[in-house]
This record gives sequence, C-alpha cells and structure tokens, in this order.
Amino acid sequence: MTRQYETVIGLEVHIELATKTKIFCGCSTAFGGAPNTHVCPVCAGMPGALPVLNRQVVEYAMAVGLATNCEISRLCRFDRKNYFYPDNPQNYQISQLYLPICRDG
Repeated sequence: MTRQYETVIGLEVHIELATKTKIFCGCSTAFGGAPNTHVCPVCAGMPGALPVLNRQVVEYAMAVGLATNCEISRLCRFDRKNYFYPDNPQNYQISQLYLPICRDG
C-alpha cells in the first residue's frame, strides 16, 4: 500500500521564563504586587509606547533551543497579530510567526 499523506505535526510552545522583568518592558514579574503596580505604557499597549526586548529572554530561548536540538536563527523577527479578546485590552499579541529564535527542534 502506498502512502498518500505524510504526517506533519507542529507545536506552539508557551513557557514562563524566570526573568525579573517582562519580555518587552522593564516591569517586574514578581508575584503578589498590588493591582496595577507591574504595568507600564508598553505592556498596557498605549499608543506610541515601543517595546524593548529583554536580552535575558533571548538567551534563555537560545539555551532551550540548543537543549532541544533546534537550529538557532541568526536573524529573528517579532510579529504583531491583532485580535479582539476581552481579557487583552491592547488588542494585539506579539509572536514569532515567520522568523523565530529557534526552529526545527
């Protein structure tokens, strides 16, 4: 019997890294703060507030990529996907759709 189809499985992995600040701003990731104390114009998605990538997040991503036999990209890109979610007031999500830090692991 010949095979007509090849099984291809893709995974989208979400993890929480042990960094002291968030991925795109300098706000604390400490648990248990008073409401609205770990937020800034960047993570609130305010117009004109531009994200700055946390270097330690990239280093952790590369370490996990190496541990899982991924190819580490020399060039990566973050993409902004617009959504409407009631629990996401900024109406967008930043992801790595086309040029991720790690691939093929």
